[in-house]
Amino acid sequence: MSRIPDWLLHRPIAHRGLHDVAHAIAESSLPAFWAAARAGYPIELDVRLLADGEVVVFHDRELDRLTNASGPIAARTSEDLASLTLLGASMGDDPKREDARIPLLHDVLDLIAGATPLLIEIKNEGEVGALEAATVAALEGYVGPFAIQSFNPGTVRWWRDTAPAVTRGLLAGDFRFEPVDEATRRRLQNLEDIEACEPDFIGYDIRLLPFEPVTRARKAGRPVLGWTARSLEEALRALEFCDNVIFEGFDAAKLRSTA
Repeated sequence: MSRIPDWLLHRPIAHRGLHDVAHAIAESSLPAFWAAARAGYPIELDVRLLADGEVVVFHDRELDRLTNASGPIAARTSEDLASLTLLGASMGDDPKREDARIPLLHDVLDLIAGATPLLIEIKNEGEVGALEAATVAALEGYVGPFAIQSFNPGTVRWWRDTAPAVTRGLLAGDFRFEPVDEATRRRLQNLEDIEACEPDFIGYDIRLLPFEPVTRARKAGRPVLGWTARSLEEALRALEFCDNVIFEGFDAAKLRSTA
């Protein structure tokens, strides 16, 4: 099993950056990522493939929730995205908060430049290969610490086979919002692909913990990263069953002070 970096186990990880509606910092924006870096938190972010082969940092399949555009983001090009603004964002006067556009992965890498670790979720609901290869290409030469994770077992296997030196995680939960059949849902929830993927760590929905397959994986030496704690109380409860948490919406400095 590959080495696990200390930050992945012991530093709470900011979910899509330190976004804050009250201060007009949108999720998955450059301001949110820089705010997390300034506060000393690793950053969790999601990547998808655009129609022109660029890697974009965006959680949702559709543009509707986070912009005033609509439709699948995968149908857009990087040129298309240049005209879109993330809802609820403000440019501000901090030079690091340069805009409120949807960032490409290389924008985030240029901004962070190793200032804090990155936990990159590969959002691939389709054929494995193109997004993964484009992400590797974007990361080539990047000097900062990072790890990858994915709900797609095929993606995790791809990284095992193609970039084995990169720390990789298998994400899972009950897949309640995913269009998968019940047999697939149970297989993924129960981590039945773990031996084929050989992940370095497991990422699991804290709402379902404790859960026996997760407990077994942890006892077998695979650390567990819980997602997503939205209060100090949720985080503290999750840490009874996992090694670290991804958080949003509360002061995680209080969580670090309890360690």
